[in-house]
Amino acid sequence: METWAIALIVAGIAILVVVLLVLLHMLKNSLQRKKGVLAENLVTGKLNRFAKIRSFKVLENLTFPAGKNDTVTVDRALVTFNHVLLFQLRSECDTIYGDAKDPTWVSVKTDKENITLGRVAFDNPLREAQKANDAVRRLLTRHKLGKIQTEYYVVFGDPKVTLSIGQGMPVLNYKTFKALLGRSKYSEDGPVDVEEV
Repeated sequence: METWAIALIVAGIAILVVVLLVLLHMLKNSLQRKKGVLAENLVTGKLNRFAKIRSFKVLENLTFPAGKNDTVTVDRALVTFNHVLLFQLRSECDTIYGDAKDPTWVSVKTDKENITLGRVAFDNPLREAQKANDAVRRLLTRHKLGKIQTEYYVVFGDPKVTLSIGQGMPVLNYKTFKALLGRSKYSEDGPVDVEEV
């Protein structure tokens, strides 16, 4: 067998392996999207990588008192040297419609011709995120850490999501979430002992 024939066979096998790996990756993402964990995995992975190289801390599934007989859950919290960032994660992967004052928001699934295939209403996630931010502020103040700044965000972490929401709200898609972490103010040194918080 000639050298060029062997090289052709090896190249063909290499291309086949690459195509199979790409298909497996797409299948994995599709299954995670159906289960509703793709967004959570992407956001958590990005937060963990961001925190690890900066000695920050990522906390998951925190529950805080929010009243006499009420609690609020924070999906992810990032503790930096001068901020505590709270993230409410959402797994919807369609077009999201809502405003800060609306009691419910809507996730609308459409096809390529923009024909509506389905609609799902869900409670306004900003209300829960604001409630969580207030609970964290009270807790920090109670422990004499009131100088630490807190910010809250609702993150629709699926890369396919489209946000059709009001301007100026702390609601992010995956792309704007990554850009948020790129802001230099979160990497600056500050007076906060990350482990103490």
